Amino acid sequence: MPPFRQWGDFFPGWKTPANGTDFHDRLISNLLYYQTNYLVLSTAVYIIAGFKDPVGVGTGTAVMLAVFLLSACVGELPLIVGLKRRSPLTFLIIDIIAVHFVAKTFVGIRTFLSATAICLAVTVSHASLCNRNVNEVACIKEAQKLKGSPMGFLLKARGKEKEMNN
Repeated sequence: MPPFRQWGDFFPGWKTPANGTDFHDRLISNLLYYQTNYLVLSTAVYIIAGFKDPVGVGTGTAVMLAVFLLSACVGELPLIVGLKRRSPLTFLIIDIIAVHFVAKTFVGIRTFLSATAICLAVTVSHASLCNRNVNEVACIKEAQKLKGSPMGFLLKARGKEKEMNN
């Protein structure tokens, strides 16, 4: 796991990217560089949400974990795989209806989903707008070390391994 970055390094300044390539490169670079800070920030958001509604966060976490495990198990059934291939729109509609039903049934899940949305919004906005001074050689060396980190594995699974080398 990479080290926790200091507050001054975490908020060095803001700059909107000039084009899509700069935006994408900055996003990947900052996600790798600040991943420990993002983990701490997300944990703080969940703790604050937990103080606001502890039962809701606990219920939401348990329900989302159960839904994820159930969807992972059911997603491998031949009937479901065939439906995904034949009619992806139908599968998407059924999936949205099922998630809506789960969210309506377990009211506490809203707190968990709100905390998750806040974490994602803050992380992506910071990673895309944070303008840090980057020494090109140090950046490449740091990226090589961070490939084995949790964010490195996630980016590799998403097919972003080539961008991690830049």
